[in-house]
Amino acid sequence: MEYIGKRISIKKKENHEWSIVIVSSTEKVKNILLFAWLFAWTVSGVIVFTQYFTIPDPNTRVAIIVWIGFWAYFEYKIFKAFLWRKYGVEKIKLHEGKLFYKRDVAGRGKIKVYDAEFIKDLRVLEAKENSFLENVNNSYWVVGGEKIAFDYYGKEIKIGIQLEKQDADELIKLIKKKFSYKN
Repeated sequence: MEYIGKRISIKKKENHEWSIVIVSSTEKVKNILLFAWLFAWTVSGVIVFTQYFTIPDPNTRVAIIVWIGFWAYFEYKIFKAFLWRKYGVEKIKLHEGKLFYKRDVAGRGKIKVYDAEFIKDLRVLEAKENSFLENVNNSYWVVGGEKIAFDYYGKEIKIGIQLEKQDADELIKLIKKKFSYKN
């Protein structure tokens, strides 16, 4: 087994199949802090929701309903991020001229298949300096910030969530080597 950085492992099998696994996180302290945030957020939402039934003022009740809507959206996002950081991996399999990709969370996820001959312009996405959205996408509590992209039938496909630039460069070299990709 070979490794690229702290998060990427490569296993080459005898039948010329390469399996690449990118773990979502190696930082236990941040996982604990994310869980604490999720717990506190959940408790605060439950407390506000239970107070809804004790308030007689209709305007305040409407405000609480609106607040609960925002709360529920962010509860979902935090929960999704927590599950990704705790159990998530990206699985890439290179075999028989195809790239198989799966975002696996605790054994669940859909496998997407890409034919190597139709993969065009395999590249590392360049980070935009001082971009607010770039910083948000690269934050620990967001599932996003893909670093590798390619064009497939005119659509941009992104993989490699929050990889370091050096690791993304090495992974692209490996994929190009496997498919003898000319760009």
